[in-house]
Amino acid sequence: MKIRRQFPLGKAYGMAFCNRVDETSRFISYIGNGTHVYLVAPRRYGKSSLCEHVLESTTIPWITLDFHLAVTEKNAEHIIINGVSNLIGKAIGPIDKLQHVVKKYVKKLQPKIALGSDHMKLELAFDEHSNPAENIAEALLLLEKLLQERNKQAVLLLDEFQEIGHMEKERGIEGAIRHVAQETQNLSIIFSGSNPHMLTSMFEDERRPLYKLCRKVTLDRIHAEDYRPHLNKAALSTWKKELAESVFEKIMGVTERHPYYVNYLCDELWRNDKSPPTLNNVDDAWDMIVEEEKSDLIKDFFSLSDNQRKILIYIANFGGNALYASEVANKTEIPSGSIATTLSILIEKNYIEKQNGVFRIIVPAYNKLLSTTII
Repeated sequence: MKIRRQFPLGKAYGMAFCNRVDETSRFISYIGNGTHVYLVAPRRYGKSSLCEHVLESTTIPWITLDFHLAVTEKNAEHIIINGVSNLIGKAIGPIDKLQHVVKKYVKKLQPKIALGSDHMKLELAFDEHSNPAENIAEALLLLEKLLQERNKQAVLLLDEFQEIGHMEKERGIEGAIRHVAQETQNLSIIFSGSNPHMLTSMFEDERRPLYKLCRKVTLDRIHAEDYRPHLNKAALSTWKKELAESVFEKIMGVTERHPYYVNYLCDELWRNDKSPPTLNNVDDAWDMIVEEEKSDLIKDFFSLSDNQRKILIYIANFGGNALYASEVANKTEIPSGSIATTLSILIEKNYIEKQNGVFRIIVPAYNKLLSTTII
């Protein structure tokens, strides 16, 4: 297996996919029962890899809709309705014998039967001046009814779904999705996104339409004990011997088990296929990675307020315990009453996360970069 395929910086497939056994089992169970799910994790934690790993392990037809570039309701409308048309083609197949179902449930959309590569395909057009939320609801309902008619299941994976929450009239789209989703039996929807704060708000704020609609799956960092066999298998394949325990611990330590940075570091270390890495090799490779990321990290860092930068520097140097203590306020010169607000903003902006009462910086390269900075 090529190095990039062992430790990909994008989606992980096959042997490159590490662990996630519990999450995979839960996902498969939810999908099999027609349950909707929302997946919460910071960027680069492997959400897309997990979703595709789960969906590929089932026989259920599925499709991914990416809202990363969706800015307006009309953008979202195009993405969802085109996705529904494609999923109908994958899950239902020839549609010519189901025109009675289409006519029964389509009132606002303009259905067209077109010749596909191997069968008649349904296309859903709509008036550009019509209501996007109503069109989305109608398309999703049609998909569900066609699945029921054929006694089949299907899955919609809505990626970067938090972008819907940024839209001026997002409640209409959220309401349209809930209107259909709370009635579905054959269609499962997975909501995923890279802003945990925004996504959680959409599903856990009782004022929002999607409140309590789904089961929640939280994706944390992979445990060291799960990484050990994964990395040692790759080491045996490359060097015919396992990693030295001190080297393995060093990899886990500097990356803090962040999935993207574990792969980033190992991708560099495995380039030398002559001999296993030493501690010095790990240090040198990690320094190189931080240097590569430095300009982007500094740019993001200086987009923050003074108080937010001070808190990040404090965590990088002293850790994320007891940040509300007077000692932290004195050392950072931040008023005690402002620390809680500063932490909340950093969580919302995806710079830090809180685990078991302890705050940590999400991107481990920041710890190296800021650890020599004086408050």
